[in-house]
Amino acid sequence: TWHTMEGLAGHLAGLEEILQNWNTNPGVTGLQLKSISSEISSSLEEISPEDVPSTVKHLVGAPDISDQRSLLHLAKSVAKEKEAADFLRDVCEIFSCLMELHPQLFSHKLTELFSFCKTLFFVNPSAKARVESLNFLEIIFDCQTGTDMAAKYDVAMLANQFRKQLALTSKNSSTVLSQVRQVLGTMCKQFPVEMEIHHQDLLVSFVREIQAALKSASEKLDLTLLTGTIRGMSGIMMAYGIDQDDAEMLESVYEILRRVCRKPEVEDGSVTRRGAMRSALEVFADHNALFTKFLLTDFKYWFNLLKTWVRSNNKDDHKIGWKALNSFLDNMGAAIEELKDTKEVLPLSLKFFIGEFKDILLNKGSSHKNISLAIQGYGKFAGALKKNLQEKDYLYVCQDVLHRTEQLYLHSSQKERESWLLQLPSHLQSCSLLVGQVTSPSSSLFSTLERLVVLLVDQFPQIPAQYQGMAVSAVLLCLQTEKKHGEGSLMEQVVYQALIRSCSHPAVGPLEEVEFGVVTYKSYLPLWSGLLKAHPEGVKFGRADLSEEIYTEVVKNIFTIIEKLDLTTTSVDEALVTNNTGEDAMDVDLTLSQTLANESLSETPQDLTVTDSYGFQKKAKQAKDYTVLVNLVDVCSHVLPLNTAAYSVYSSKLWYSTSLWSAEFPEVSSFYKLADTLLSMENIEEAQEDKKQIIVRYLSEVVQKCPSFQDELQLSCFTLVLNIPPAIAEQLIEELGPVMELLFHLGSSMLHIAESALIT
Repeated sequence: TWHTMEGLAGHLAGLEEILQNWNTNPGVTGLQLKSISSEISSSLEEISPEDVPSTVKHLVGAPDISDQRSLLHLAKSVAKEKEAADFLRDVCEIFSCLMELHPQLFSHKLTELFSFCKTLFFVNPSAKARVESLNFLEIIFDCQTGTDMAAKYDVAMLANQFRKQLALTSKNSSTVLSQVRQVLGTMCKQFPVEMEIHHQDLLVSFVREIQAALKSASEKLDLTLLTGTIRGMSGIMMAYGIDQDDAEMLESVYEILRRVCRKPEVEDGSVTRRGAMRSALEVFADHNALFTKFLLTDFKYWFNLLKTWVRSNNKDDHKIGWKALNSFLDNMGAAIEELKDTKEVLPLSLKFFIGEFKDILLNKGSSHKNISLAIQGYGKFAGALKKNLQEKDYLYVCQDVLHRTEQLYLHSSQKERESWLLQLPSHLQSCSLLVGQVTSPSSSLFSTLERLVVLLVDQFPQIPAQYQGMAVSAVLLCLQTEKKHGEGSLMEQVVYQALIRSCSHPAVGPLEEVEFGVVTYKSYLPLWSGLLKAHPEGVKFGRADLSEEIYTEVVKNIFTIIEKLDLTTTSVDEALVTNNTGEDAMDVDLTLSQTLANESLSETPQDLTVTDSYGFQKKAKQAKDYTVLVNLVDVCSHVLPLNTAAYSVYSSKLWYSTSLWSAEFPEVSSFYKLADTLLSMENIEEAQEDKKQIIVRYLSEVVQKCPSFQDELQLSCFTLVLNIPPAIAEQLIEELGPVMELLFHLGSSMLHIAESALIT
């Protein structure tokens, strides 16, 4: 196993030496190549992130590394050799793995990699090497698309060459044919303009191949060939869809999906793998809207079938089952809503689904998966229910679902709540969709929504990163629902509670690392980024972009929270302590280092003590409040810059308030850190004169007080001073003298401070 670039270079040198003896004994040499490529492959997982760029350079070549020594060059030299098939397959797998994770690192070599794959497929006689070359080719196509790349790859000619290979059924194994069909589908998806002349013929051909395979009297179905053909068909459909006027093709594809998507209860000898079935389900999940007219008749069949996939203990079965079922229910909800209004008689399809969901919620023995399905299902059918039910009946359904959801999360044990956490965002979305359809929602409905949203915010750090985007979307949907029905307190309460929870955890430094699972203000930053990012795409669907309104609430609550904090101190020891500073200003540094970074705020903090300039011991009356302030300022440093346009509305008030807070509590360094954040967002030259005067006056006071401070309090002021823009520094040139002297003295041991001082 190699852990350094020197080790990788050693492996490549070994490969080069082996290849020099290729003609002597190809069989033995091929085994040696395979041995080294296996070592390289198994070592990929141990590469540190910072070593990945260098690794890629050694593997494919770069201007500062001889291409003659790269793995790509060495592999190209034996691309035609059957005895090197295992080695070549490993090389393709290595490149594929790295390119999927870091496509940008391969952009300079895409044409050469494409050429290597093409040579390997059309010249090497080994099926396993050819198949892996096509797998890698798909990843190359995914990496960069467009007319320029299509010309470089000569997609039109390549498509003709692949189509000729499909005709050579005796020469190509079923595995190779399967992969060729899959690649052609990918080419349609990535290069739709160039593949336009081929797509209809390919679709017809693939559909006929699948139909023939399903009708075959052969005892054993070739699932490998079926899988590739279905995936190829999916790529074509992704690019071009199916003409809705082509009833025969629509029905043919639908019947294929109906037959292939079945899930065997027991795998017998004729069905050993489910790859084809999962591929068909993938097609169904992506394209079932094409078959709505069939599904409105076949809804019972598909609902029950997809539930069997969802209930599977097999992870892959369950995952694709959920995707297909969610897509199916979305489509059914929209389709039923578009049916003719019949409030006197419910459509059979709607009656069936609502009956299923209701039975699940009434059954105390229902599994977690089924309960989640029912809650989400009601949300997906909100529009259809609103259209087909009387208002009082719809309101009853809405109240019932919200009550059931609230019971799951707010009236259950801690262990049960934890088991439901990942479903909370989707359940909250369903509740919001239901409330959104109520003509005049009551305050109790919004109260339930508020409690669920606050719970989601509270548990946000416990949600895995890949699901946090869904959590943010759920919160936004709830806020948009309230906005749709007029003014309310939901946004105000949610933003306030989110800020409080962001700040009510151990304080940590910007570069400080904490143990896994420890919650800090940083755990909430993805939530704030998601809430405050502009969402113009939501406007297309009739949803307001709330980013500026949320920003306004954040700023309002910054004032509210700081005003509520008790930042006073009290004397601990009246005894005079020797102090040589001889300065008048207080030096009570109630900042990060004293806020008990490793202690949860849910516990009683220890006394927080400091020494002032006169030598008296002081302690904070409320240490928790200082921790909240430190965290709040850190949150502000990340949140306030997210919307500079909205900030400009409140910048003057923020500067004015920061000046007052610093004057009242000059020993609290957090306010100087807040001022530094505000200063970094200002364009002083374009600032209004009154605001500019506030900033200059405040900075002047900081410069005068700074020399009398010590330790971290002084460093906070130094940081602010070093960031003073030239336009203001010129006005403070006389006052800056003593501070600059201190900074240059400090810079003698910390060079970066001296450099910053010179710039200032």
